[in-house]
Amino acid sequence: MALVGFLLFYILVIPLSYLPLRVLYLLSDFLYLIIYKVFKYRVKVVRENLKNSFPKKSEEELRIIERKYYQNLCDWVIETIKLFSISEAELKRRIPFEDIDLYNSLLQQNRHIIVAAGHFNNFEWLAQGFTVVGDFQTIGLFTPLSNKYFNRFMLKNRSRFGGIMIPAKEVGAYLSQPLPSISAIGFVTDQSPRKESNIYWTEFLSQETACFTGVERYAMKLNAPVVFVFPFKIKRGQYVLRMRMISDEPHLAHPFAITESTTRFLEDLIHQQPEAWMWSHKRWKLKRPPLPQFN
Repeated sequence: MALVGFLLFYILVIPLSYLPLRVLYLLSDFLYLIIYKVFKYRVKVVRENLKNSFPKKSEEELRIIERKYYQNLCDWVIETIKLFSISEAELKRRIPFEDIDLYNSLLQQNRHIIVAAGHFNNFEWLAQGFTVVGDFQTIGLFTPLSNKYFNRFMLKNRSRFGGIMIPAKEVGAYLSQPLPSISAIGFVTDQSPRKESNIYWTEFLSQETACFTGVERYAMKLNAPVVFVFPFKIKRGQYVLRMRMISDEPHLAHPFAITESTTRFLEDLIHQQPEAWMWSHKRWKLKRPPLPQFN
């Protein structure tokens, strides 16, 4: 099975990546029909997530978001394929960095920074776009894929422009050692945590939600400013990469204040472009345990 994946990658994915995006978007339109209309990929999950997240929206409004989400998802697939061959110049043109003054201000402080992000628009382009800005050494966390060939290719793809990838379970050990240079350490904040993880509970998209606290914990450990970085979609194939300050002095923040701020910021983004978030992700698998009862 792994060998089939290896052959498909070289026979199909790599050649496709060299096609112009205007051609690849035709493929995206076809994928939309197959994934959404024919196979109905995770439609039940998407509908449940949307209904619970936007209880005041009508069925018609939810269906519009749903359709736009699947179009966005298919674009994400082909844009990620394009990353295997895209040039640095084209990437910079398609996702220019907008907040260069804030970036330069952080760089001049000669401190590591923590980059918080979410599954919002093309987060693969986000990571590469931030890397090609070029001054911070970017460090990304990843969960290894079960297929060793795809895992190797994705790591190679994510490291094309000089980023360093480390397994998420090794982040503690890695950040306990001196880092190679002034670094930007990236965390995706909106995944569903494991039960044994450090968890903060809050309301997110109208639902009780378990949140990772890694951004906050490592910001305090490194005394690193926290910024939220996100790609905002302008049109097909064109984004702007934006950065917003969450906490400049994390050691002065109240417990869980940084985690709460990143959650609220992502929620605001989702309300601006609801189709841009990863609705097919089972975000709310973990349920808050009941409070103990005292007689």
